[in-house]
Amino acid sequence: MASVDFKKLNRQMMLYRIVQTILTGLLVVLAITFQGQFAAIQKPGQFISSVVASIAVQLLLIYPVYRLAWRDAGVEIEGSQPGLSKDQLAALRKKRLIGDMWKFCGVAFFMVFVALVPDAKKAAGAPLVLASTIFSFLLTCLMYFQCFNFSAKKRMKQS
Repeated sequence: MASVDFKKLNRQMMLYRIVQTILTGLLVVLAITFQGQFAAIQKPGQFISSVVASIAVQLLLIYPVYRLAWRDAGVEIEGSQPGLSKDQLAALRKKRLIGDMWKFCGVAFFMVFVALVPDAKKAAGAPLVLASTIFSFLLTCLMYFQCFNFSAKKRMKQS
C-alpha cells in the first residue's frame, strides 16, 4: 500500500502560519489605532469594552469555527490519500466547496456588518461597534487557522 503524502498539507499549514503572523501584526496595529481614536474622543474605556466584546464573540464562535477547521483538515487528509477514484475526488470537491461557502459567508457577514456601521458623527457608539467587529473578525480568522493547523497535525499523527 502506498504511503500518504502530506507535502501539500504541510505547505498549506506553513502558509497558514505566515497568515497568522500577518493577522497578528494587523491586530496589534489596529488595536493601537483604535486605542488612539478612543483616547482622542475622551473615551478610553471603550477600548477595553471593545476587547471584552470581541472575546465574548470568540467564546460564542469557538465551537463552530473549530468544527469547520476539523472538517476542512479531514477533507485535506482524505485528499492526500493515494489512488482516489473520480467519485471520491468529486465528493471531496463538494466537501471543499461547502467548507468554502461557510467561510465566505462568515467573511461576508463581517464585511457587510462593518460597511453598515454608521459614521461616528451619526451614532455615538459607532467606534465601539466598529472596533469590536474588526477585532472579532481578525480573532475569528486567527482562531480558524490555529484550529486547522491543530486538527491537521492531530489527524496526520493518527494516519
